[in-house]
Amino acid sequence: MSTFVLDASVAVAAVRRAEPSHAPARARLALVLAGRDRAIVPATFDAEITSALVRAGVSPIAARRYLDHELAARQVVTIGPRAARAIATMAARTRLRATDAAYVWVASARGVPLVTLDKDVASKANGICPVELL
Repeated sequence: MSTFVLDASVAVAAVRRAEPSHAPARARLALVLAGRDRAIVPATFDAEITSALVRAGVSPIAARRYLDHELAARQVVTIGPRAARAIATMAARTRLRATDAAYVWVASARGVPLVTLDKDVASKANGICPVELL
């Protein structure tokens, strides 16, 4: 079983068939659904996924169902004051948006790869944590 940090870009592409990277994102999540891989996400993940899907026309109920069923096995990392400071430091170091820096921080702190579709995040995280760019 492999453990990785699941970037929101992969989770959104896995559910939106029109996304160019839908197939590889879906394949990567299939391993989580099968219980062969474990996905870790920062506490902001649900808000980010819900926002992206609802803005794209998915109903809030369907977005919640996706999180509760297909991504139910995700391990959520809480973000308290210390973690928030560490994420701010990561954002300054990488020049990433705060939410993207949170994924990099979780991957770095846990010593696991970050799985992403975002080339900018992958580039800026390189050398900080292992990165799997789909």
